[in-house]
Amino acid sequence: MPEHLPELTDVEIELLCRLSEALTAQQSESPKPRSLNDALRHPQPLDGMSTKALAQGAIRRTASQLRRAADKDVTLLAAKGKLGTFATDSCRALHPALLKIVEDREIASAQAMRRRNLEWLQLASCLDTEPLRVGAYQAHAERFLASAARLMCQSFPWIDFQLELEENRIRTGKSRGILRDRFDDEDIDFMLVPRDAEQTVLETVYTYSFRVVGTEASLNRLKEHGVIPIKRLAGEKLLVGPPDSSSRQRLCELMRDVGVNLEDDSVDLIEEANPSLMRIRAESGQGLAVMSDEYSAVGGSSRDFPHLGLDAEDHDHPRTYTVKMGLLRQSGAVMPRHRAFDFVVEELMTRESERERAAAQD
Repeated sequence: MPEHLPELTDVEIELLCRLSEALTAQQSESPKPRSLNDALRHPQPLDGMSTKALAQGAIRRTASQLRRAADKDVTLLAAKGKLGTFATDSCRALHPALLKIVEDREIASAQAMRRRNLEWLQLASCLDTEPLRVGAYQAHAERFLASAARLMCQSFPWIDFQLELEENRIRTGKSRGILRDRFDDEDIDFMLVPRDAEQTVLETVYTYSFRVVGTEASLNRLKEHGVIPIKRLAGEKLLVGPPDSSSRQRLCELMRDVGVNLEDDSVDLIEEANPSLMRIRAESGQGLAVMSDEYSAVGGSSRDFPHLGLDAEDHDHPRTYTVKMGLLRQSGAVMPRHRAFDFVVEELMTRESERERAAAQD
């Protein structure tokens, strides 16, 4: 390869991409080359290539460099009399590489913009000396907010980031607890909440599922396709959270939907407030625990516990119970320290999306 290669502009890449596409998009058995005029006009006029002469000059320069790089004769355009000038087979052969180049340039452009935003946020946040207050329950911290705290310390170590953990999981009403009371009193700036508990529209930060935890023998006895249908929990000894915890409330609602009342003494229940102890007790055979996989120890790489399944007509593809989590913020949380936290949350949401895509491909 030549040591010094010219930089291909985005416009030149777009022109070559249009030309090389030819008519393959129509999946014709005999794809026809695209004319230069069509490439310049469709799907819209090509900015920076206002004339055919400019385009031909750019393509000639590209062909010249490809001759040196490939050590062979390369022609990208061919005139066909009065019909016009068309892409050659060599030009169409470039199409997969051009698509990859466009994709990589879009990624690089987005990364460069994100880097610029980060640098300005870093500068501005140095002038914001107030603390950033984030409230969290254990599950929300283990799944998401502890990771946010680590990224804040890495990218904004000068911000006084206060992650305040709340051990009291008791709720009043539907998913309203001590943290929500503190948020309403403006003692904290951000907290995670289930989207279905809010009247306002919140963006989904992540989604969690319910998992069934127990001994391998008991789980194998009940599960199918990696899921334990909720009906199969009837008659089983269950480890559950305190009566007013959100996980207990949600489980009660789900069991009522299949005709089981957890509160009428017909089900053998063992209450356990500590999620870590609940898992230990379940794995030691004391009962089955229905737990959120927000806890990093549940459903992690060390062991993949079955999902809690809901009724579904298609037994080969059962539905699983999921909850979408959103980030609640104070209306006045618009200072640089708050925007810095937004930046970190967006980064984690991107990672969460990539993790879900990878899991779907496995």
